[in-house]
Amino acid sequence: MSRLSVLNQVSLLPSAQQAIKELIGEDIEFPGYETETSQQALIERANDAEIILVSPGATINEDFLAACPNVKYVSLCGSSTANIDLNILKQRDITITTVTNYGDEPTAEFIFLQLGNLLRGLGKYQWRSVPHELMDKKLGIVGLGAVGKSVAHLALAYKMNVAYTGPHHKEEWEAKGLSYKDLETLLQESDFILLSGPGSTELLSAKDFLELCDGCVLIQASQGTVFDKDGFISWIKHEGNYAIFDYAAGEENYQAYHALDRVIFPKIVAGHTQETKERLGRKVVDNLQRYLAKELQ
Repeated sequence: MSRLSVLNQVSLLPSAQQAIKELIGEDIEFPGYETETSQQALIERANDAEIILVSPGATINEDFLAACPNVKYVSLCGSSTANIDLNILKQRDITITTVTNYGDEPTAEFIFLQLGNLLRGLGKYQWRSVPHELMDKKLGIVGLGAVGKSVAHLALAYKMNVAYTGPHHKEEWEAKGLSYKDLETLLQESDFILLSGPGSTELLSAKDFLELCDGCVLIQASQGTVFDKDGFISWIKHEGNYAIFDYAAGEENYQAYHALDRVIFPKIVAGHTQETKERLGRKVVDNLQRYLAKELQ
């Protein structure tokens, strides 16, 4: 039977973990959140495994694969491949599967819970001196991917003015009521800015933070580091500016920002609910079954 190693915390419920153990026919260790995730730690954990399970936070690149030549299948327990060198996988004839459409709606739900609390002053902070509603507020979305679309869907239901920017126009969403704007205009005109582009990719530079309108709320839905840190720290110091994160941004960003004034940063992954983990587990197990049955190319 093929040897399998889980390299970092992959958010699988015990039922999915047990199903994987039964498929492989051996006991398997599933690391927790506090497990070290340095490149060397991942290499040591992979050892001589043919199959590796990783979350989108793990970096799988040429150096990793050179140290782990037995890897033939990467099971990504998530959707973002920002930290995966897909070209190297292709060159080495390594199969990869991802999981999509399992946590986008819960992430959007979390974002609107946080926004609602902030606008009404139900938590530590209140956006303005008096409570406000979401209707007619301007939401700018940087990266209209799966999460961005889920947020846009709810924003339209709240009768918000929704605009987006990205490399391509999304005509079907413009037909629903979204408007397309360049990044500079989006930053200057939006009450709320949602960062939902590719993880660990710079979406806002230090210069971009100078364009954000006063009293804006910045929401990061992307994983990892997606903006210039110095630019953000300078911007958040301005009275009236707020930021909302979730733990998908990573421990490094949590430590850097969670204690700053007007930063809302619970140690919770927005898209992780019981139902999300059930969907994720089913899809990961199904992908593994198909690999073992040689149904994947």
